[in-house]
Parts: sequence; C-alpha cells; structure tokens
Amino acid sequence: MSEAMIRKEMDMFQESVMRLSKEIGKAAILWNDPKYAELSSSVSQIANASKNVIVAGDKCCSSVSKMEKIAAEKY
Repeated sequence: MSEAMIRKEMDMFQESVMRLSKEIGKAAILWNDPKYAELSSSVSQIANASKNVIVAGDKCCSSVSKMEKIAAEKY
C-alpha cells in the first residue's frame, strides 16, 4: 500500500468521523432528548479517540515513505 493510498483512507476516515459527530450533534439539539445528547457525547468521544488513528496513520505514512526511499536507492 502506498503512502498516497494510506493518506486517502485516513482522510476518508477523518471526514466520516467528523460528519457523524456533526450530524449526531445536530440531532441532539433538534430533538432535545437526553438519549440523543448521550449519543452525541459518545460520538464526540469516538471522534477524540480517532485522533490516535490519525497519528498512527501519519507514522505509517512516514515509514512507508522512508521504505520507498530506501528501496529506490541504487547501490
């Protein structure tokens, strides 16, 4: 898997989590229901935890880039 593919997948993941968080937040406000507020809070926690996935993805991309650079070297 190339660095570009990993970055694309990370961007899609991050966008999905952000969209989910935003839409659940809207529903919690619109419905004014404690269960929706609880759901919104849970999704926010997921969004915060997803930062770990993004950080790991960045490290992975860096490693892939370094490996590709090494693989391209000619001896």
